[in-house]
Amino acid sequence: MRNVLLLTVLAILLSCPCVAANPNSGEPDVEKLQLVAQLPAGLPQRVQGFAYDGEKFWAALYLDRGRYVTLDPSTLGWEVYDRDEHRKVIREVSGAFETAGGICFVGGKLWVAGAYGESFGAIETRDWKVERIFKGKQREDSASQFYSSMTYDGSYLWIVWHWFKYKLPVSQTQLLLKVNPETGEVVAEYPAPAGTRNDGTHGLTWDGARLWHAKGNRLSSIDPSTGRVTAQYTLKQIKRPSGLAWDGQALWLAEFDGKVWRLPL
Repeated sequence: MRNVLLLTVLAILLSCPCVAANPNSGEPDVEKLQLVAQLPAGLPQRVQGFAYDGEKFWAALYLDRGRYVTLDPSTLGWEVYDRDEHRKVIREVSGAFETAGGICFVGGKLWVAGAYGESFGAIETRDWKVERIFKGKQREDSASQFYSSMTYDGSYLWIVWHWFKYKLPVSQTQLLLKVNPETGEVVAEYPAPAGTRNDGTHGLTWDGARLWHAKGNRLSSIDPSTGRVTAQYTLKQIKRPSGLAWDGQALWLAEFDGKVWRLPL
């Protein structure tokens, strides 16, 4: 009788979700990082800005005057968009370099942060009109500035800002900006996980609970309430991430040279 009771208790404990192993822990399995796509031949092999619209991924091509491509995650097929009206609007929002530094989607609208760090704004892609634009650099200084990636957490925009001011510590020159999308006001600043000073590429996305940041071969999980890094992972195959997106099941990383990787959580 005693043995039967013990076996019954053991069976209950093993079946209880509080003690059973959770196969979907929400943490990345770096061993499952997989190269899944490369920009089509014939295009400039330089991605700066990567986002998911709920159906497909968008990749902005650096210094290509507003041209972009999309990637279907179900087929891994690319589609190139080269329409003048689209490129003109992206250039308008991007500012001086006429190229995106970071992109994301908010309520179906495409947000673009200009690579030169002087403007960001929203585009209504149903008619390709500028909905709003905010102008002005984060610091009035002669050293170059760079908006290098952006995302949205349901209330605020988050933008990685990179300042090529080598005399200052990286805690002041590689920042996460928390931005009110209605006013363009920066409501908080946090040091971004640091990386190479002279490389402005970063990746940033939101998975519904936390921010993910990529720089070099390091992937960081960040608490948005404090800006604190809560976990870090080394991605040995990655060299220069320039975009990061979340599709509800996996992180997708774009590298500047046109490679796209998938990392399940």
